[in-house]
Amino acid sequence: MIVADTGPIIAFARLGRLEILHQVVETLVIPEAVYAELVSRGRDRPGAAEVEHGGWMHRRTVTDQAAVAQLPRVLHAGEREAIVLAHELRAQLLIDEQRGREIAIARGLAVVGILRMLAEAKQCGIIPAVRPLSREV
Repeated sequence: MIVADTGPIIAFARLGRLEILHQVVETLVIPEAVYAELVSRGRDRPGAAEVEHGGWMHRRTVTDQAAVAQLPRVLHAGEREAIVLAHELRAQLLIDEQRGREIAIARGLAVVGILRMLAEAKQCGIIPAVRPLSREV
């Protein structure tokens, strides 16, 4: 199980390759704020329809809202909630935004990014090479 921020989902959707993420992760958990960014407020964003209807992406509500409020406001709501939810679920965090990654790592979270997901997809034989897709991300 991996908790995801908005950015990586949009990146895979822009490539038209959300199925890669699905095959690598199987179950992706997104906090309510990420769902809102993609579906409620971002209907025209890449990946919005897949997030709304995708059975492999699961919405979860963060339990510790105080922890979310304590994170720096330089992070978007989705990033803050994803960090806290990953901590609550003891899950890896899929995030590419540098500040969010730094804060998550400082809090002891295992952090992965798009390139790691592509590398795992290559290792599993889902894609033949990382380089062509990484240039598009």
